[in-house]
Amino acid sequence: MRNILAKGGVEFLAVFLGIALSLWVDDVNKEKELEKQKLEVYNLLKKQTDELLLYTKSKLIEYERQADTFKNLIDNWESFNPDTVKDKKEFVSDIFFVLGNAYYPDFTTYETLMNSGEINLVDFNTIKMFGRLYKLMDDYKATHNKEISWRDFIEDRLLSNYSKHFKNYGLPWDILEFFQIAKNDDTIYAYLKSLYAIKKNTRSRVLVIEQSLTDIRDHLSNMH
Repeated sequence: MRNILAKGGVEFLAVFLGIALSLWVDDVNKEKELEKQKLEVYNLLKKQTDELLLYTKSKLIEYERQADTFKNLIDNWESFNPDTVKDKKEFVSDIFFVLGNAYYPDFTTYETLMNSGEINLVDFNTIKMFGRLYKLMDDYKATHNKEISWRDFIEDRLLSNYSKHFKNYGLPWDILEFFQIAKNDDTIYAYLKSLYAIKKNTRSRVLVIEQSLTDIRDHLSNMH
């Protein structure tokens, strides 16, 4: 009888240890899978941040050129001659294509991770840093909306005050000819000068965004 009980105890212990070992292995596998998923999320965010930095640097170069274009036009307003412009298409684009010149970073990866809930796999500081980045984007958008409004005002003023000249010229590519016609219009000059100030302000805001992205990249590099 004792042998039967002893044998039963050993069998029970073996079953118990087998179950415990199986649960432990399962937990280890789940932990490994979780770490794998976490690493994938960090890698995706790092890849997106690197791409955003490249895009941001290219936009900063554009904004510097566009600010120089504005300065050239404003400083030479009285004597400005469209015929002296070497690359008219680029010149017009720099000062009048507000939507085309806008800063449009692609946050698809981050937003996809947010929607799937996978963003919760990363550390809290990463989430906070992206939150601050989005706040900086809100500040940029407010400046950009003002730029659109002032640019549209100039177009509306040309349409209402200089409508007869549309027989010979059209927008946007003849905007320099319209400026030459309207060189005595102090209101247009004032709005152009304000647009120049906004362009410089836009570059400053994007510089801050670049620094934020750099901080995020450095933080992500240290996390895996």
